[in-house]
Parts: sequence; C-alpha cells; structure tokens
Amino acid sequence: DFAAHIKKEEMADTLKFAVIAFVILPFLPNKGYGPYELFNPFLIWSMVVFVCGIGFVGYVLMKWKGEKGLELTALLGGLVSSTALTSNFAQKSKKKVNLSYALAVGVIIANGVMFIRLLLEIFALNPTLFVEIFPIFAILAGATALIAYILWKRGKKAKDSKVELGSPFALAPALKFAIIFTLALVLVKLGNIYFSSKGIYLVSFLSGLADADAITLSISQLAGGSVSLDVAKKSILIAALSNVASKGAIALWLGGSMFRK
Repeated sequence: DFAAHIKKEEMADTLKFAVIAFVILPFLPNKGYGPYELFNPFLIWSMVVFVCGIGFVGYVLMKWKGEKGLELTALLGGLVSSTALTSNFAQKSKKKVNLSYALAVGVIIANGVMFIRLLLEIFALNPTLFVEIFPIFAILAGATALIAYILWKRGKKAKDSKVELGSPFALAPALKFAIIFTLALVLVKLGNIYFSSKGIYLVSFLSGLADADAITLSISQLAGGSVSLDVAKKSILIAALSNVASKGAIALWLGGSMFRK
C-alpha cells in the first residue's frame, strides 16, 4: 500500500538519501586530516547521514502511523543521535505548529534513551564504573520519562488535526548541523591536547556540547586506571548534562514558540 501511493517527489528524495548514505559515505576515508588530525571526513558525513536519516525515517513512520510515528522516531533517534533528532524536530515544529506537543515529547524521549544508551556503553567497557554511575543515570532517565508522560497527556487533550507532510529529505539543515558538530569536536581535541588529564572536566563539558558518546567511551576505558572512578563518574555526568543543555539551546534557537515552551 505504501509503495502504491508513493509520490514522485518521495521517490526522488529516497534516491537522494540513498546516494548520501550508501554511495558517498562508504568511499570517505575514516581517518583524521590536518593539524592534530582534527578533521575526519567519514565522521563528519556520518552526522549528515544521521540527521537526514532521522528525518527520513520519521517521515515514513508519520505517513504510516500518524503522530505515533514521532514517538517511534524518537526512540530510534535516541539510539542514534538525540542531538540530531532535537535539531530535526525543532525545525519541524515551526512548520507543524499543531504537532508541537508530540515533537516536544519526542525530544524528551530521545534524551531519556540517550541516558540508557550511555549506561549500556559504560557497562560494556567498565562494569565497576557502571555500578557507580547507575543510580544517577536512572534518576535522569526516570525524570525524562515522567516529563514525557505529562506532556503526552496534555497533548492528547489538544485538538487533533490532520498531519500534513512535506519533503522527506532535507540536506541543508543536516549540513549546518554537521558544521556545528565538527567545530565542537575540534574544540574537544584541542582541549584534550593542551589540558590533558588536568582539564578532563573541561574536555568533558566541551565534548558533551556535541556528543556525549565519544567522551563516555574514552573515560570508561580509563576509569579505575589513569583516571579514578570518582573523576570518571563526574566527567561522564558533566558530558551528559552539557549535551542536554546544548540540545535545550538548539530547541530554543530552532524551534517554534509552542515547542520552546
């Protein structure tokens, strides 16, 4: 049924996404270039694919499930990149004001999934650190679940309206996000080079602005060795919270007025 009703524009956008994900990405070198190997073409383009992919999957699920598709997209987006999903949903909220509640719930769900994802990463690399940090992350995940539920209940009371979909493929916002992500990674690498372990909290904060996974994986490997468990726990928490703060800034900057509230 989906294939029978696909539009010409949707087919063209599907082919565009296939090109950036399965033609361009595999051929990009996965190594650093420039001073201190700051620029990794594969990593940067991966973020373009993530942002476009979240928007594309969200479009398909919305067409299939209506507003419920946003919640499914949020779960998937939280597993891949909650920052990319926040950017995508915030921009969507300006055009789809009637979906503001659902989009906000989606962003909060993605954040909750991020905390769970970080816990799984820590457990895989350092079970001892996992035990130390689990109570804090459980509280954070529980808080996001509670807030998402409250907003979801409010959204159900709002008047239902027909979901109108635009193009499933938007490359420009993905490219802008990739540029911001790259700049943040450059700051992290330079901070790590010039401050080393003495500036681990600063590096964690800067890293979290763009991506909490990289610093979480790095610190988990060092915890209990060159980095104490206490410092590791605080560093990962700083990275996670700075990531939430950066997504809050993205939501305020890119989102519509109802979505920002």
